[in-house]
Amino acid sequence: MYNMDEVVGMDKKSMRQEKLKFLKETAKYKQEVLLMRKLFQLDAWHKASSIGITLSMTHEINTYEIIKFALVQGKSVYVPHCDYHQKTMDFVKFSSIDELQEDEKGILMVTGARDINNEMDLLIVPGVVFDLKGYRIGYGGGYYDRFLADYKGTAVSLALEGQLAEIAPESFDEPVHQIITEQRILTGVRL
Repeated sequence: MYNMDEVVGMDKKSMRQEKLKFLKETAKYKQEVLLMRKLFQLDAWHKASSIGITLSMTHEINTYEIIKFALVQGKSVYVPHCDYHQKTMDFVKFSSIDELQEDEKGILMVTGARDINNEMDLLIVPGVVFDLKGYRIGYGGGYYDRFLADYKGTAVSLALEGQLAEIAPESFDEPVHQIITEQRILTGVRL
């Protein structure tokens, strides 16, 4: 378990580095199974016909099993596509792992024709650090904060208890509705 007192007073960059180290050093499989079970029990999951979700990197909470389950259930799955020059993000339809390739930053993205949907019913929002009110620290690009500012659906994050810390949100930070951890479900402040 991570001591929240240790991160009080850290700046965002230091917190991000500390939590990334935690994620890279933590065996997460058992916790990921718990997170998925809790996610799949949410009303928001059951009601959603379309889901936005990131294609996880190896140190992040694994999203591939979530994507497979969503597709088996007949849900439409959309994954982020970032325009790094315009600093924008759209969600494009995912159908198969065969349609993926790395972008210029080494992040997997859908290739070919893009069916865009930025109004998914449920959005699984990634992050590195989370607080008890639904605020998060990502990788520093602000893509999800800008996207969440206009997003009307339900935004949920999956995190380990060790990713929780006190965050001083800035004016542009956007919280999620819920954070699911292996121990609890936190309800954010997003209206």
